[in-house]
Amino acid sequence: MLRGIPESEFQERIRRIQEKLEEHNFDAYLVHSNEADQGNIRYLSDYWPLFESAGVIIPREGEPILLVGPESETFARERSKIRKVRKLLEYREPADPEYPEIAVSTFRDIFDEVSGGKGVRRLALGDYTILPMPVVEGIKEALGEKGEIVRAEWIIAELRSVKSANEIALLREAHRISELVLEDVLHRIRPGMTEREVLGVVYESMYRHGAECEAFPNYVFGGKKTRNAIGRATDEPLREGELIQLCIGARFGGYASSVGRPIIFGKMPEEIRKRVQFGLDAHRKTLEWIREGVIAGEVAVKFYEYFVEHGYAANYLYGPCHGTGIIEVEKPWMEKTSSYPLQENMTFMADTFFTSEEYGFRWEDGFRVAKDGVELFSSAHWEILEL
Repeated sequence: MLRGIPESEFQERIRRIQEKLEEHNFDAYLVHSNEADQGNIRYLSDYWPLFESAGVIIPREGEPILLVGPESETFARERSKIRKVRKLLEYREPADPEYPEIAVSTFRDIFDEVSGGKGVRRLALGDYTILPMPVVEGIKEALGEKGEIVRAEWIIAELRSVKSANEIALLREAHRISELVLEDVLHRIRPGMTEREVLGVVYESMYRHGAECEAFPNYVFGGKKTRNAIGRATDEPLREGELIQLCIGARFGGYASSVGRPIIFGKMPEEIRKRVQFGLDAHRKTLEWIREGVIAGEVAVKFYEYFVEHGYAANYLYGPCHGTGIIEVEKPWMEKTSSYPLQENMTFMADTFFTSEEYGFRWEDGFRVAKDGVELFSSAHWEILEL
């Protein structure tokens, strides 16, 4: 069984980025990751930082360098598919220790190394939204007044948006595990268990079925908390007659999944049943509209209009899909403003969220765009789930 991306594919990713650097006259490309969003660093090196953050710098020509904090060198060398590893204070943990005993590099050292001593003058920069100030300040100091920083998330976002056969295989397996976990939870969940108790069942099952880890803090919450598009489990007990939201997401070989299902103990009240069924119908409709060549924004417009036509405009929050891969939510999104065409082997989550004053719910499943439709990664229990 494939358990991760082969080294040759990491090398191909670097090569393709270097083609973009040459095409757009960039000296180097720098991306950043942290423990919560490891996407670009893991995509380029298979390294996933913890406590500290990390970067990868790719020169127009030559070898890339993995940039880590002072404590991470041995772990990074064990894990990384990038041979060169350098320590910088800018990537230390947020407690901001000084590490007087550890020899570290500076961004000026790194820029000289990747440029053969000529220095970097035009730097393409990714991960604008998560870049910390110490890294920004270190870059600016090393570039000097003549250096130029160009925001360029698009370089790696375009590369990551269309998946390889290996990536798709890992996404399939991650979703297969999540469906097995869902099955375990449906058999073991009981009224009176707290949300965190059920979350413990989720994680025990996930690791037992072979997951690398969870893809995100999985969702188990009930009652009014189901209105939350984003939330965490609490010590509240799960009660009969209240809607419960499950979003189960395993990570396998670096790739994330999510299977979202609303459930209830006992008979679902008629009004709730009607709405939950509408959500499932909208979920199915979304997938019917998708195939290679369709403009993403057209799918989002149809999705919103479907809510309006059925009298649920006030219950719409966002939709209908977001990209998925290393991170469960990554670029690109499908929104009404999206002008890009869908391409074969783009991967998304169909994320159908319905909100009201009393409760909310989500149907969520991963899929791959195909020439004539979609390949679903998960579809277990597309039904009203009454336990």
